This record gives sequence, structure tokens and C-alpha cells, in this order.
Amino acid sequence: MSTKEIVIPLPEKHQKEPILLTKICPDMKKKLFICILTALFISCTSTQEKNTGISTIIDIESSIRHDTGFKVSDFGKTIRYIPLETTDDCLIGNKPIVKVLENYILIESNQRCLLFDKKDGRFISAIGHTGQDPEAYSSSFCWADEKEDYLYFTRQPNQLIKYDMKGNFCGKTEFPSPPGLASYYLITDSGIIGYYNDLNANKKFVLARFEKNGTLRDTIPSLLSQTEESLNDILNVSVIKETDTYGNWAKAGVIIINYKNDNKQIIAPNTAALWRNSGHTYFKEIFVDTIYTITNQGLSPALIFNTGKWHWPEKERTHTNGTNARIFITEVSENNLFLFFQCIKGLYSGEPVLYNGLYNKKTGETKIVKNSDAIQDDLTGFMPFKPLTISTSGEFASLIEASDIMEWTEEHPEATNNGRLSFLQHLTEDMNPVIVLVE
Repeated sequence: MSTKEIVIPLPEKHQKEPILLTKICPDMKKKLFICILTALFISCTSTQEKNTGISTIIDIESSIRHDTGFKVSDFGKTIRYIPLETTDDCLIGNKPIVKVLENYILIESNQRCLLFDKKDGRFISAIGHTGQDPEAYSSSFCWADEKEDYLYFTRQPNQLIKYDMKGNFCGKTEFPSPPGLASYYLITDSGIIGYYNDLNANKKFVLARFEKNGTLRDTIPSLLSQTEESLNDILNVSVIKETDTYGNWAKAGVIIINYKNDNKQIIAPNTAALWRNSGHTYFKEIFVDTIYTITNQGLSPALIFNTGKWHWPEKERTHTNGTNARIFITEVSENNLFLFFQCIKGLYSGEPVLYNGLYNKKTGETKIVKNSDAIQDDLTGFMPFKPLTISTSGEFASLIEASDIMEWTEEHPEATNNGRLSFLQHLTEDMNPVIVLVE
């Protein structure tokens, strides 16, 4: 194996050290293909916007000042409710993670992965299991491949375990170390891309691209500069598995690191930093206000969030003093019409404020509303809508616990006579949740 290093300097006003892109060539007889990384650390001031040549700029600074509220019709024209089948084999616990594919609904709960039919909520199968045997995985958090034929789960220290949609074990992929296991994966037809966040010891990598068999193809270096703190500066670490404070970004929980100098770091494992839309692959790094397109040539800036006076420089991402008004953009998802995102003002303050943002690609309009402000259902008159993600086929998806629905119907008994809410007539509080899809 040979390694070819290409030194790509940053623009002069941002330059601190060279950005290295490492290309791994397993066969030197093959033509050497050099991937060039365009690494732009953009603080989103008006001058920098003009210099980027990027046409799509989401103006957070202006939009957050004009809170006009959300309605479900802002997200789509139709709404559908799918009660998930309830049996002893598929009981769902509290705070599940929901993922909606083209034909399936995935629920990750209590270290189990449950598969339901998207048409009617019928339970299909439990996929795999945790444990120590050769077919077991370490975590029920999973990723579907691009054709949605298989699900991939991590197995420590360096494997992805593969199952089909019927629950059959279909093999494993083993990765070299380094870089080892990533915190998030995107499995495409052409290979596997891994995202390495601050939990990973080797922060030389932010992205690594692999062949389907796990062979390392190339890596893209971190977009983040080193923080002031090291492992020796950690005062304490706490893990919160279930929290709504930080929104969808923290759906798998958070790790809070407190440092001796009163600085802090909040890390969300399994953050969805990679996604596909309209044939393109996108990447959003934490504390970087730019969304990049991943191409064969490297990273190309595609969109900028302009946070203006509330911008949080990535080099100060652990700072607690003077950051209560700064904005941290968390998880992003999109379909052909909209880009949905959440952001937090005062991440390290005692009372962080979570916002929902919706960018309309057709009109260029951006709406940003406090998450605490209910999204009224003006399509069916049902409970407020809380978007959790966008499905791979483009619907906005949410999940409502059956007990919450029963409590709501006690206050709104007339809803059971609404033909568009006919599922209410068969619901009991001990049933599985109801999935809501808006398109």
C-alpha cells in the first residue's frame, strides 16, 4: 500500500496550517486519481458570501427575527397517520428513534431494531440482535443502503453487520484501523462513506471513503481546528440517553464533557452528517455553517447558513463565556422542495432555545420558529406536528405516543368523529406509537 499526500492551502485570510488529503491506492498499477479538497471556513459575513460564488444562502440572522409561526400546510399538502401494529414481539419503548424509508418504517428502541410496513403499519420483523455471537451487533442504530435492500449495524471494534429486510444475516464488512468505526455511515451504490466526529480519537479524518468490502479508498481531513483542551483537561463526563432539550440532533443521546477551565463540549453520537438528495451526496460538519457536496474531486461548498452576529466560530466551539447568544446549527435533512434544520441559541447556557427552520427551495423563503411553538395541524385539525426527519422518499415524518393521543382526545372528543382521523376509534393508550407523514 502506498500513500499520496496532496497539500491544499486554505485561503490566506483563514490559513493556519495546510489541509492534507490522503489518497489510498491499493494497486499502483492503476492510474493515480487525486481528489482535491476545497476547504473553506466561512464565517458568513456579507463580504465572504460574495467571494464564495455560492448562490444558496439561508439567512438565519434575518429570519429568526420574524417569527411568523408554522402550520402543517407549510410542510406539505397531505397528511397520513400510520398506527404501528402492537404485539408482544414488537413493543416499542420510550423515546424511540424513527427512520422512514421508501417502503418501511424503522424503529430503534431498547437495543432492538423493529421493521414495519409503511403502507399499513404491519409489523414485519425484528432485525438482528445485540450480543457477542458472530451475527450480533453492538448497537441497534442502523443505516440502510441506497437501494434499501439491507441494513447495516456497527460491531465493535471495526465491523458493520449486514441484514436484509426479512431479518436474515447477510455478512459483515471489516474496516482497517485506523480509521476504524465511524459515528455515522452513508452506504451508496458505489461504496461506503464514514463520518468521524469528536468522539473518534483520530481527528485527522472527518470523512473516509471505502469500497463495499471495507478497503479504504481515501480520506478527507478534519474541517475543525484543535481545541484548547486535551484529555488531561477533562473535569467530568456525563451521558444523557434521552433528552428533548437539543432536538433531533440528540435523538441518540448526548455526551457532555466539562473541562477544568469551565469550557464545555456537547457531542451527539450518530449525528446525521451525511445524506443523499436528487442524486447528490451532502455533508455538514458540526460548528461549520457550510453544507458541502461530496464529489469524486472532494468537497465543494453548496450552501451557507448566514448566522450573522450570532455566528459561532468553530475554533471557539468549547467556549462557554460570551456564547449564550451564539447559534449552533444541528441536524439537517432535505427533500426536493425543502431543507429542514434545527438550531440552538445558547447551547451551553442553562436554558438553551431550540428553533425549527424550513427553507423553501422554490421561493427562497426561510422560516424559523421556536420549537416550543406548536405547529398547528391545519389539514386535519389533529395534534400539533413535530417533524423528526425527512423520509428517503421525501415525506416529513413524526411520531406520537398512543398515550399522548388518548390524553388529547379526552380534551377533543369530537375528533373521533373526524373521518380523516378514523384510526382514533381503534386506539388504546397501551398501543405502539402512530407515525405521521406529511407530503
